[in-house]
Amino acid sequence: MNARRQPSFAIVLAGASACILPDRDIRIESGLDNEEAVRIVQRAPTLPEMDERCNVEENFDAAYCPQVRRTRASGLIAPTEGDFCLCPDGDRRAIPSFEVYAEDGPDDTLYGVALVDPDPSDEDPQDAVAYKKYTQPGRAGERIDAGEDRAGDRTSPPTGRAPVDLWVFPLDDASGNRLVDLCNDADIPLSPGLHTLRFMVTDRPFFRPRNVGLDGDPAVTADGDPAFGPEQWGVPDLAAGATYATIDYVFECRDASDPEADCLCNEGD
Repeated sequence: MNARRQPSFAIVLAGASACILPDRDIRIESGLDNEEAVRIVQRAPTLPEMDERCNVEENFDAAYCPQVRRTRASGLIAPTEGDFCLCPDGDRRAIPSFEVYAEDGPDDTLYGVALVDPDPSDEDPQDAVAYKKYTQPGRAGERIDAGEDRAGDRTSPPTGRAPVDLWVFPLDDASGNRLVDLCNDADIPLSPGLHTLRFMVTDRPFFRPRNVGLDGDPAVTADGDPAFGPEQWGVPDLAAGATYATIDYVFECRDASDPEADCLCNEGD
């Protein structure tokens, strides 16, 4: 009788193990040229005692200093009394100017824009660009060093991780009165009700659409280079590898003619 010999289990195992490659020398390439995403940085709440220990003139302890200067936290913005109002000559309850901080890798430049009530379904995203009086849309932020030493508002590098590049975007009135009137924006007339101020930061210039010629083909310049339209502020250039981050502030505007509204409008000339 002819018996069919079965392969040895040890031989099969040895043959299989010969195909296993150790992974200690394998390096995975993501294919991305922007592996560090931009992040909005907010100041953590601090006790007055911590501020005092950080801001003493001598022998201060940097462990008590926050990473960023005092700024406005995200969320609801409301006056300490009364209402924000729609006023023909401006609201005397305008809030003090403030700054938005963001961080990213060392090779990127960060750009910012202020938007009011952005709607993803809007055919023209530029309709939401606002507060140009206080911040130039699409402009680059200011790179600042970790651990700035400003009198009474000292900062220190982050704790538990390596310092990264920090950028600041001020929202301020160029006239010098250092106020931001949320409800009376010359760029976007607001209506009574709740609104959202969104500040967007991205690490690439904002998206520019490719122009199209009369024949339907992509347009080119006289030098034969691709022709692009203006920057679409508020539209990150994802195709160019951009990352972005946003911070939102919610506020309510009341109609100054509403008898139930507690308004403090500027007086007309």
